[in-house]
Amino acid sequence: MTADEDSIKAVRQPKVLHIATHGFFKEDFSKDELVGLTASENEFTQNPLLRSGLLLKGAGDVLKSSSILDINSEKGVLTAYEAMNMNLDNTELVVLSACETGLGEIQIGEGVFGLQRSFLVAGANTVVMSLFKVNDEVTQKLMTRFYERWLLTGDKRKSFSEAKKEIKKVYPQPIYWGSFVMTGL
Repeated sequence: MTADEDSIKAVRQPKVLHIATHGFFKEDFSKDELVGLTASENEFTQNPLLRSGLLLKGAGDVLKSSSILDINSEKGVLTAYEAMNMNLDNTELVVLSACETGLGEIQIGEGVFGLQRSFLVAGANTVVMSLFKVNDEVTQKLMTRFYERWLLTGDKRKSFSEAKKEIKKVYPQPIYWGSFVMTGL
């Protein structure tokens, strides 16, 4: 499937949804970005689900060239808010194989507002995501080993843990294997 926004949004109840692309989380805004905003526009910028997402086909440099108010309407950007409205009931696993897809805003009593929460709300049982920038080549090896083990054992958590340990033997620095975490059921 092509990794464009419309194709991702059209997915209905897959067993596994694996998205390999670029993630973003916009934590703070500069004063320049907030100048001239109305009260409702300023409130809009405070929603963490509109400040995190995936950059897909057609996104280009949208984060550099667009106002934060335009990001949600730009083609090629799937925000966490939009992901929350996907139909992922009975989806066993969503893999967000991209940099920083596990980042979000922490709210006391609520947890992390970001992509991981959105995919869980949309119906996914489990989400694999990254907490910092990842190496593409090593990530591909990690994911391949994970899926191979999972297909053999049927135990996704153990398979994920074992795949990370295997990668760690070849690439001992945590930058290569430590970024990815699994959350959910």
